[in-house]
Amino acid sequence: MRAGFYPTVFFEDDVKQVRHYLRNGALDIGEVPVPALGSGDVLVRSHYSFVSVGTEKMKVSQARMNLVEKAKERPDQVKLVINTLKEQGLIPTLRKVQERLKAPTTLGYSCAGTVIEVGSDVDEFRVGDRVACIGEGVATHGEYNAVPRNLVAHVPANVSLEAASASAVGAIALQSIRRAKLELGESVAIIGLGLLGQFLVQLCRANGCRVIGVDLDPGKRAIAVQDGAEAACGPEIDEALYHALRISGGVGVDAVFLTVSTQDLGPIEMSATLVRDRGRVVCLGNTAIELEYRSWFGKELEFLFTRAMGAGICEPDYFTRGKDYPIGYIRWTANRNMQAFLDLIAQGKLTVPRLITHRFPFSEAVSVFDKIASGELSHAVGIVFEYPEPERGVFEMQPRLLTFGGEQPCGAVRLGQIGAGNYAKSMLMPYFPSLAGLSLGSICTTKGANAEVLAKRYGFRKATTDAGELLRDPAINAIMVATRHGSHARFAAAALEAGKHAYVEKPLATTGEQLAPIAAVLGKRGTEGPTLWVGHNRRFSPLSQGALAHFKDVEVRQVICTVRSASVPADSWIQDKVEGGGILVGDVCHFIDLAIYFARSMPVEVSAFATPDPGHRDESWAITLRFANGGLGVVHYVCGSQKGLERESIDILGGGRSAQIIGFRRLILRGGPGGGMRQLQPDLGQKAMLQAMVAQFSGAPGAVDYTESFLVSAQALLAAQRSIAERRIVTMEPRFPFGIG
Repeated sequence: MRAGFYPTVFFEDDVKQVRHYLRNGALDIGEVPVPALGSGDVLVRSHYSFVSVGTEKMKVSQARMNLVEKAKERPDQVKLVINTLKEQGLIPTLRKVQERLKAPTTLGYSCAGTVIEVGSDVDEFRVGDRVACIGEGVATHGEYNAVPRNLVAHVPANVSLEAASASAVGAIALQSIRRAKLELGESVAIIGLGLLGQFLVQLCRANGCRVIGVDLDPGKRAIAVQDGAEAACGPEIDEALYHALRISGGVGVDAVFLTVSTQDLGPIEMSATLVRDRGRVVCLGNTAIELEYRSWFGKELEFLFTRAMGAGICEPDYFTRGKDYPIGYIRWTANRNMQAFLDLIAQGKLTVPRLITHRFPFSEAVSVFDKIASGELSHAVGIVFEYPEPERGVFEMQPRLLTFGGEQPCGAVRLGQIGAGNYAKSMLMPYFPSLAGLSLGSICTTKGANAEVLAKRYGFRKATTDAGELLRDPAINAIMVATRHGSHARFAAAALEAGKHAYVEKPLATTGEQLAPIAAVLGKRGTEGPTLWVGHNRRFSPLSQGALAHFKDVEVRQVICTVRSASVPADSWIQDKVEGGGILVGDVCHFIDLAIYFARSMPVEVSAFATPDPGHRDESWAITLRFANGGLGVVHYVCGSQKGLERESIDILGGGRSAQIIGFRRLILRGGPGGGMRQLQPDLGQKAMLQAMVAQFSGAPGAVDYTESFLVSAQALLAAQRSIAERRIVTMEPRFPFGIG
């Protein structure tokens, strides 16, 4: 926020948020820190939030299923679990599943309120503006929401905030009409007259179309007729067909909208009956789809899905980073659909108030969701939560911070944690209680609900959404960075500048520009200065330590790392250039580090080649490192060829000896003493790594300082990146002398 331009803002001590737990479907309203405000975000104090009855009932009901029922409902998730089990073993997989089930999620994706703060890059909104907000995970049932600018729209003066809070559902309805390409004078059947169906009735009428509706509920049918439907009937096929033929001149309706959520095939079969030859069927609901060949082929029907609120809603550049699409190329984005919906209300062409059949105070949200799940509110059309009016006036800013009971952190390592992704929650944080000398100060996440729950579970004294709180806290002497890859270097540099030790989940940096400030800070540190740690855990596996000991007296080694990995989906955040940086910096870096660690020498030349996938993303790599002592390291990483083989195998050769690590379950040693070891479950070294980290940060007697070796590893990764881009061998030029720890 630009100093002197907006008034400062006071945040109440009790900021409340609806939280939902996948483990058992439990709900609560918890006290959480105010969400973090990004440079492109708008902080909104909610006046109303709209309940999407169908979507939110589905989420709550699925969460309350037992594990077998959950598995039947989400076979896609079961497949992911099986793949993880094959690659990582039973214990890590169980931890990941349990963490996912224990983690709180938010509900809601449509609200309206007033702006109380804006990010530094936002100039189209001002404090006090009345706005509508959309977006899953950002426009939630909570007193405050930090919403990206592209998902916020001004509310016209003659439109109530209560009506504007339905903007997400209205935008979905508008986008489905655009997908159907309705023309003036066409006829439409709407199967399902919940809130979405009711909006479609009004919008189709405003578009000059003739409309009929189908629904089980007589009350909803009556509302549809009141709002302009020429007929509304129950699910009897003969009656629905009669009305469809009547309004279409006997040929069948031009388009059908399916808004129902059911596993019954009745609605999809009815749609094929009601629609004309070469007509369109648009699916908006979670309904069973089985297209009977003769009906659909015979009429040459077009079956369409609609992507939520409009273009951009599923794209990180638009959703999160605020990059808009030029109107000349993409007319109807999610935000423009929002604006159109609000304008239609302002013009009197959409009537929202009579569709809001139930209003509840926000404090009753938990009981309302229980009633939705049980079917007690099955006749509801629109449900809104009403929030207490915010206090008026200009107030002083208070920290985005919750403090819990307990003593000040007193261990040798007093940790503050920034970020808590799935890996940190399942593979690192469970070991915290067993680490002698570690005490937990504060935890920071962008979503307050996550920070509050994790603080209570692991014993952090404070929960916040402001990373600056941790960097300024003199009681904290070490920072763990467990955010997405794109922000690792920024937080690491800030922690080191603040005189605190820094643990960074790999990668340390995704570009040379990101790494430079870290190298500069470390280059100036004295003997008592802060140290660096990067989460290259495989170094510390018992199998790695056994292999290293096998080559104790061998100076020159050849190291070959072969990785057969499953492909990473194109829409994964890891593949995003800004947030993830791709597989090379996200996973291949582990094996570059491991080759350097086993070689026990400085890499002096790096040569790398990459093979792209059909989408032109690199997915397979061959990387060669030449070491100062004459040794060689080779990393061969291939995506999509993992079936039937262990994901990882590491071969170390030299001096008449060999060692092979297979899947980090088995170590085979040949030459020298020979032998090896075998483990039932893979041990990738996370616990041993954290123990070594605590020893380094605390300066324990005999502890190894791995700072320089981690920096070498990061530079070698960037050298491989450069070698691929420039198609040449890259010479390593360290910024200052390194020793390999």
